[in-house]
Amino acid sequence: MADISSLQSVQSNHEKYKDLFKNSGKNDTISTDTFFSLLMAEMSNQDPLEPTSNTEFVSQMAQFTALQAQQDNLKYSMSNYAASLVGKTLTMNAQSDDGTLLSGVCTGVNISGSDVKVVVNGTQYDLSAVRGVKDTETVTSSHTISEALAFVGKEATAKILGDDGKFYYTTGIVTAAEMQDGDAKIVIDGYLYSIDEIVQVSETQTDG
Repeated sequence: MADISSLQSVQSNHEKYKDLFKNSGKNDTISTDTFFSLLMAEMSNQDPLEPTSNTEFVSQMAQFTALQAQQDNLKYSMSNYAASLVGKTLTMNAQSDDGTLLSGVCTGVNISGSDVKVVVNGTQYDLSAVRGVKDTETVTSSHTISEALAFVGKEATAKILGDDGKFYYTTGIVTAAEMQDGDAKIVIDGYLYSIDEIVQVSETQTDG
């Protein structure tokens, strides 16, 4: 019998019995049921003249389990890394409209199975597309309460960034002005908005 490496033996057995993994309901894990199914299949198909060593078979299963654990750890590490990018400014391996590398704030993470994506400017990108990471620069606004009060009674439209990374517009009558964290805000339908988020202002229509 040709002498093959332990890894080759593992791969050989996986190819022979991979259908058992599909039937187990979880292709990416090795359960107790799968272990006994593989054991029975190995015993049923082995060469009577050269039976497989129980010790060797258990060793192969241990290697399968160790490989699965490594894959789980890698997925966990990737997920944690992706989560740490939220709020950071990312440079992506994609071109913007002006031909330069696309850059924007990471607003979310999408994890599906082993697929990890980051959301930048409302678009999902593979984690491998991240070319650079830096802290997002915060601009300190210094709007005064007098500026905010000038909006009261007018109809204003605010452009806000949603949790999904997309921009949304809301329109309503400005009913009040408040100071929050050192910046003046205006109130529309009970919600506070920064003056910097206002994209349109118009006088309200009065019935004559």
